[in-house]
Amino acid sequence: MPASSVSTAADARWWYLVDDVLNLIEDIYEAAARPEHWQAALSRLADVSGSSDATMGGQTAAQVPMLISARTDPDYVRSYAEHYHARNPMQMAVFHQPVGQVVLDSMVLGRESFQQSDFFNEWCVPQGYLWGGAVNLAAAGGWRATIMVSGPNQHQAAELELLRRVAPHLCRAFQLNQVLHDTRSLGLGAMAALEYVDRGVLVVDRSGNVRSVNAMADRILGQGDGLHLRAGKLNCDLRSETLALERALASCERGLHESSGATLMVTRGTARSPLSLMCIPFPTSQWWPGFEQQVAIIFITDRDTRLEQRSQRLRARFGLTPAEAALAWEIAKTGGRQDAALKRGVSLSTARTQLSSIFDKTGVRRQAELVRLLLDTLDDPD
Repeated sequence: MPASSVSTAADARWWYLVDDVLNLIEDIYEAAARPEHWQAALSRLADVSGSSDATMGGQTAAQVPMLISARTDPDYVRSYAEHYHARNPMQMAVFHQPVGQVVLDSMVLGRESFQQSDFFNEWCVPQGYLWGGAVNLAAAGGWRATIMVSGPNQHQAAELELLRRVAPHLCRAFQLNQVLHDTRSLGLGAMAALEYVDRGVLVVDRSGNVRSVNAMADRILGQGDGLHLRAGKLNCDLRSETLALERALASCERGLHESSGATLMVTRGTARSPLSLMCIPFPTSQWWPGFEQQVAIIFITDRDTRLEQRSQRLRARFGLTPAEAALAWEIAKTGGRQDAALKRGVSLSTARTQLSSIFDKTGVRRQAELVRLLLDTLDDPD
């Protein structure tokens, strides 16, 4: 048949399948946004291309770190990953093909030698995977992401043309997967790192909704003392302080604060230190109006919690009792034993006895030395 006739037949087949192809492209970009949708997209790709199955794998020349199959029996998928991948002449040939170039097995393999391989006879034949095609979606550092289609019949010119036309969409979708994965990984990594700071951390969007919090911020909000959530928005117990917080967030949105941020105090119940809030503008990209943006990151300092953490550190390091650790910190804050005893609600004689025990356990003999020791513990790792 003349080449022009083959091309005309392929075009006719393409237009006959145009609705199916449009639905396939929709599935492909759904998978770009939600990787768990790839299985459905691969199933439709198999149908539209006249194949039995379509499989996506991330591979090196000898390993298969990831394999998604639409219809292949899971036992065969497992045996492929564990045994047959390194014995698959097709993947070895496809591995070196340019990204986005669709190839059929008949284009890159000698058919006779392929049919003599263990992979063909032990893995392909039992499933009816006698013919196939492939396209590399991405490549980096000796690694490839590849889609392969397989079935009992040889792909004709029309199926090859179809695969060539959807290949750019498959490549773009996988690239979007990579971008989204990297972005999410950075965000998760940043929030994971914030779990190690001794402050509460919240991210607030333009609508005033709290988008994410670290564990300490979650504990502070859970206490409902001074600061709480109402319908997803951050509020203070005192109306005046809520208004001050709203003004600080509005300034962050307009980018009026320097990197040092705006600081405000939030009143709590009797005998509790106020919370200190620092609102810092969140870096944003205003690339399109209407997209929700994070506008501020809020650091919450809870002096009482930090004091308790430091007291626990002192107790673990020097064997102090809870009362002795609390008195030691009060001395550091107030500067004297008498004021510390008053703040702790104990008699002066009790404070004197506790201080004597503290000196014995820490090895210091004067209050000034104790204060220096306590300040040194602030920089000790937990």
